[in-house]
Amino acid sequence: MTMAKVGSVAELDALTRNGELPTVVHLWASWAPMCTQTEQLATRLAKECTRVKFASVEAEEAEDIAEKYEISSVPAFVFLQGGKVVGKVIGVNAPDITAKAMALNSQAEAAAPVAVPVTLAATASKDVPLNTRLEQLVSKEPVMLFMKGAPGAERCGFSRTIVALLQDQGVKFGTFDILGDEEVRQGLKELSKWPTFPQLYAKGKLVGGLDVVKELIEGDELQGELGM
Repeated sequence: MTMAKVGSVAELDALTRNGELPTVVHLWASWAPMCTQTEQLATRLAKECTRVKFASVEAEEAEDIAEKYEISSVPAFVFLQGGKVVGKVIGVNAPDITAKAMALNSQAEAAAPVAVPVTLAATASKDVPLNTRLEQLVSKEPVMLFMKGAPGAERCGFSRTIVALLQDQGVKFGTFDILGDEEVRQGLKELSKWPTFPQLYAKGKLVGGLDVVKELIEGDELQGELGM
């Protein structure tokens, strides 16, 4: 995940509001040389730990955060699970910081929402007219993702990214592997007037592709768009 810059307790609460994903808070100061090293470490871990949120906090600019978690020196890392502190590391202890972040990521992965697999055999026979099949498929689940591969076995980077984003947002969704059915793949392009995959549908209506999902998340509009 990306590193979010946080400047107050209110902003941190907004980042962790649903409590579904653990959070690592890195407190630093520009005058402390060691913080350069820990900022690089935090940035790397944010990329590797896809099920953990990361917050970068300049301690002197966000004293309320430092006070809330009783941090009196930097660099410091605070590890949150369900909004509660489950660990702290003060100073540069890369192995300990890495181990705690990876442990949170593993726990979150184990608890991640499982996408509902939708197989061709479970949807409709090929004897059914294509348009009817497509209508059945896009409405198979309240939220349907047409992708290349399946969650955990994605066959393109865009599909892998959108699966991670939806799981990060706690969205439960069904999937269909368009690589396994060329007729459906081409039919959806025509039905939706959307030439690329992945394609996300909600209640039978096209939401869009990866870029649209990213924009909706950034605008905090995804849940509303999906009718959740």
